[in-house]
Amino acid sequence: MVRLGKTAPVLMLAAFGACAATPAITGFYVEVRSNHVYTCGCLYSGEQVTGGREAILAWDIREGAYQDVALAGVKAVAVVQGAGNLGLQGVPRRSVVFTHGSSQPAQQAVLAMLKEYYGAVLGDIQSVHSAPITIEQEGERVAISVAGVSRVVVRPARLPEDAHQGSLLWYAPFIPAPNPTLSTTEYWSFSGGHFRQRWWESEAGITAYMASFRLP
Repeated sequence: MVRLGKTAPVLMLAAFGACAATPAITGFYVEVRSNHVYTCGCLYSGEQVTGGREAILAWDIREGAYQDVALAGVKAVAVVQGAGNLGLQGVPRRSVVFTHGSSQPAQQAVLAMLKEYYGAVLGDIQSVHSAPITIEQEGERVAISVAGVSRVVVRPARLPEDAHQGSLLWYAPFIPAPNPTLSTTEYWSFSGGHFRQRWWESEAGITAYMASFRLP
């Protein structure tokens, strides 16, 4: 039988205290897709085959650390392209990631965090770039900008006026998030040359989610 010395409880409590002192990684998340997530059956059927191959995902980290690197204030945007609709299981996809933070270690840590928790969503990360990123709330709208590359404007969906008649919810967010807000995309664009494809859309549609996220 192994007996613990008198100092063991103290050491165990100290170790527990160190773990407990590390805050969870929390923040704000937005995703926009090139297909409706809430729509009528006819549009869903068509987009499942021909659409939904592009998405822009954005993280605004408010608190927490990863690999002992503080991440508060770090922002990241991933542009994802799939061989088919990204909402279908097992679809091959590739992505480009843009990061904005106070230091290079923080940007490297957030990239490692994204790979660990959301690697299946991002797929093959083809390149990573440091770029100015802004995520700003203007009333009920949230505007996301990656300087010279992408702009997104979303707001909470207004039902039923934003939706097509007979709409249903077809897709959940790409990342697990409690109480995500179904959202309407008013504008989104990508002008980078990374996929040899650029796009922009200004016709409002329920193609997005906004949510708070929390990682252990």
